Amino acid sequence: MIQTLRLRAKSRTHIFKQAAKMEYLKFLIPALLASAASEMINYKDCPNGDNGHATAVRISPCPSQPCSFNHGQTVNVEIDFTPRNDSDTLESKVYGILAGIPVSYPLPNADACKDSAITCPISKGQVLTYKSSFDVLQSYPKINVVVMWQLNAGKSNQACFTFPMAIV
Repeated sequence: MIQTLRLRAKSRTHIFKQAAKMEYLKFLIPALLASAASEMINYKDCPNGDNGHATAVRISPCPSQPCSFNHGQTVNVEIDFTPRNDSDTLESKVYGILAGIPVSYPLPNADACKDSAITCPISKGQVLTYKSSFDVLQSYPKINVVVMWQLNAGKSNQACFTFPMAIV
């Protein structure tokens, strides 16, 4: 009888501990998912009035601006935009603006029709979200720079924006 009561007490204690763990996970998992989600950033349209416009830009990790990235880190980018014309192609181009001069940064996945969430051909007026990621390589210098990101369909620019970032 005493052993049965002890087993029941241990069983209740075990149940309470499990319930406490479950309660903890109920708050931890959404917090982790939220921190993994891309953050909306402030950005500027490219200065040339001929450029298309992004409607929203999300970068992760970028909890505050300027976005700071560490060597070895993977950066995720999402760009919402509406194409200005129909096209069978879409290419992503990235530049670092150094002393006012755009210096090309070659993306390993520049063909947005193959390597993002976009299926080509694209249609004028269709709301699209471009998704990509890149690694901050050890060979990159520690630098503060303004980044210019373009989505081009042939010679027509579909979206262009700039934002400040730092490699630390």
